[in-house]
Amino acid sequence: MSKNIRILSRHLGLQDNLFHAVGQAVSKDRAETERAMGNLAHKAKLSASVVTGTASFYDFLNEETKQSELLVCQGTACLVNGSAAATAARHSGAGKAMCCGLCYQGSALMKHDTDGNLQGYHQSESVLSQPEMPVYTLSPSAILTGPVTSVERLYDLALEGQERIHHELAQSNLRGRGGAGFGFAFKCKTTAEADGAEKYIVCNGDEGDPGAFSDRYLLEQQPHKVMAGMYAAGLATGARIGVLYVRYEYPEAIRRIKRAIAEFESLPTDISGKFSFHVIEGAGSYVCGEETALLSSIEGQRPEVRVRPPYPAVEGLWGKPTLLSNVETFANIPWILEHGGEAFAAIGTGESKGTKLISLDSQFHHPGLYEVDFGYAFEELIYKDAGGFNRDVKALQVGGPLGSILPVDAISGLSIDFESFQQAGFALGHAGMIAIPAPFPMIDFMRHIFEYMADESCGKCTPCRLGTAKGSRMLHQATKDHPVDRRLFDELLELLEVGSLCALGGGVPLPMRNALTHFQQELAAYFSLEGAE
Repeated sequence: MSKNIRILSRHLGLQDNLFHAVGQAVSKDRAETERAMGNLAHKAKLSASVVTGTASFYDFLNEETKQSELLVCQGTACLVNGSAAATAARHSGAGKAMCCGLCYQGSALMKHDTDGNLQGYHQSESVLSQPEMPVYTLSPSAILTGPVTSVERLYDLALEGQERIHHELAQSNLRGRGGAGFGFAFKCKTTAEADGAEKYIVCNGDEGDPGAFSDRYLLEQQPHKVMAGMYAAGLATGARIGVLYVRYEYPEAIRRIKRAIAEFESLPTDISGKFSFHVIEGAGSYVCGEETALLSSIEGQRPEVRVRPPYPAVEGLWGKPTLLSNVETFANIPWILEHGGEAFAAIGTGESKGTKLISLDSQFHHPGLYEVDFGYAFEELIYKDAGGFNRDVKALQVGGPLGSILPVDAISGLSIDFESFQQAGFALGHAGMIAIPAPFPMIDFMRHIFEYMADESCGKCTPCRLGTAKGSRMLHQATKDHPVDRRLFDELLELLEVGSLCALGGGVPLPMRNALTHFQQELAAYFSLEGAE
């Protein structure tokens, strides 16, 4: 069935995108929504159940959310610092959003302005404001945060030839910045060698790890670096179309990208005539940060994870070869082409090259976005550059809900790179960092992660669909009088780790094990630890 939907969706294309049309069909009135869905299904030659089923998956595609004039952020950063509860109490009856990218300030919400445009705000004691994101460049190269002196030059760098792009990317050892750290040059080469004249470049701007706002910065303030990276990847692989899939929770990023596309189209035709860009607005789904779920979403299907192989580089968007990577990865490419892959590889460590954007939440003395060279001392960033914490903190969540729970006493032994964190039993991931206050119960933090994953699971595979729900239920039922059987909980974590199709289910065990290992004394009353192996 999914292949049939894919074929019909492809006929509509990107200009008349099926997913966008599904979002447009949802209104505040249920009867009106049903009529619009029926008309859309007829136009797309699909059953009404298909388009309705797609819409039902997303947080922002239902009548209840459409009726909400205001959405309060319930993301992890706002949850643990207490601002989510305080803001929700101030706005009774408000809807819910999951991380608006204002973690550096907290007390975040979304509402429509007088012109009807959706905006993100910080709720202070008396007024709504839009605080600027603090940005600190600690790297001499300033690859990602440095100014752009010539937009045309960014794209012109890619015109020196396909072979040069592949060579410089291979020399750079650029790894994906979305968390997995996969080699970008290999992905690019595989897409280039894949059969077929129709190919796509897709930028994943929907990686919504609560606590990470680096993508928001790049899309809003450095859009041409991202787009020029996609452009170069397109010329290197033979793709002529780029798709930017951007989170619904980042409305300003969507507007800035559309403006940047118009600027690109005004460039000389020897540049702009070789490639075209399209924006797809997300609709509120964490699993769309997984590459195959994102592709299904663009196609107008329910964003369920696909079985791999085949990988997107061979069979991606609409079954065509597709190079898919995240915002920060693409933004590195113009610098690599300008300065050379060897210069990029000279920055960083043995396995982690270049720089990394680090997001620090409002519980630091100097919160905001930091660009550092890979290999930078973690302790120096946290306690010197960021000034330490503005409250008593016992741990950091690093890399989002599928990242790590890192006790503060482990900070001094780490450097900011993939291998340092991995060797210590943690994961750097997307590098969003949320401070967990000492009074915040670790059992509640574990419950939050499992509840979030159960809600966001696409449901494609049984281990994740049932396992996340089971884990959430076990933790919510755990009390000091009725602790969880640790052996059963460990077995559930193993099932999720080895049986899940993607990292949404497979990544949950790491933070759970981090918590159980480093906060054993605090959690002992909630687990029958004597039964564990």
